[in-house]
Amino acid sequence: MYVKIPMLDGLSSAHRSFVMTVEELKTELDNIVSGLSSSGFGSIDSGVVEKLEKLAIVAGALEMKEGKRLIDNLVVIMNAIKEGKSKAESGNVRLTALDFYIKKLAGGGTVEDL
Repeated sequence: MYVKIPMLDGLSSAHRSFVMTVEELKTELDNIVSGLSSSGFGSIDSGVVEKLEKLAIVAGALEMKEGKRLIDNLVVIMNAIKEGKSKAESGNVRLTALDFYIKKLAGGGTVEDL
């Protein structure tokens, strides 16, 4: 299953139209989660937040409701941490939830499960 989302360049493709499969979405999310796990929430890059927002749109278009919800939750908490309204521990909880979701995707979970 794939979905064509216009104007989603800046992820893995330089094209104005972006076609993304569930597997590509998983790879993008895995890269972001790995980076955040390594660097933590001490300094949050706006580019990472923007990528996550785009990936949430893709997850929604792929009808991955739980994935979209988890990504949206992480974006909200990252913005709150940047603004000093939340602590990094809250980000870690949401990051762990998203990491578990990615592992479920890698384990062969179906879109209906997700």
